[in-house]
Amino acid sequence: YDSIHKKTQDILIRLKLNGYNNVTVLATPWIMRKNFIPLIPHRNFKPIDVSLNNLCSKLKYSLNRIDTDKLNEYFSHSDKGTILIGGAGLLAKDLVENNKIINSHPAFLPYVRGLDALKWAIYNDEKIGVTSHIISVECDAGKLIKRELVPLYSWDTFHSIAYRQYELEIDLLVSSILDIKKAELNE
Repeated sequence: YDSIHKKTQDILIRLKLNGYNNVTVLATPWIMRKNFIPLIPHRNFKPIDVSLNNLCSKLKYSLNRIDTDKLNEYFSHSDKGTILIGGAGLLAKDLVENNKIINSHPAFLPYVRGLDALKWAIYNDEKIGVTSHIISVECDAGKLIKRELVPLYSWDTFHSIAYRQYELEIDLLVSSILDIKKAELNE
């Protein structure tokens, strides 16, 4: 997102630490969802107080600000490498169908899809995990790249599990660049 956003920051820093230097950041506008107040917040992680401009400059990454509805046109005229998604709502059908976009979903797909996946996994007694996948038109579906369970410990709290799941989400997204080459890519 084109804002101070923790997940964006963590992905970009992790890419740099993993030796990825030729990175182009496509920053779409942050859209605040009205009247969205979670009953139980679980991702109140504080971002570093640095602008996306400054972060990309320090990491030596290219930064392009672009509206979401212009992404398909952008990709049709660019030499696209691996496309990672660091956060978004539902994407346009033509964008999804014309590009291989990788997401890291905070759940063990296909068991828990959609928002608040951790809470639903706990509520429905499902596995707690993270899945990297190539997105499809259907929400939190598509070709699976890799799935991992979040380690659980007797001393865990809801928030310690949520943070460990978040870290695994970042790890799987960054590792998906290599993982996709050896994945079976089952639906």
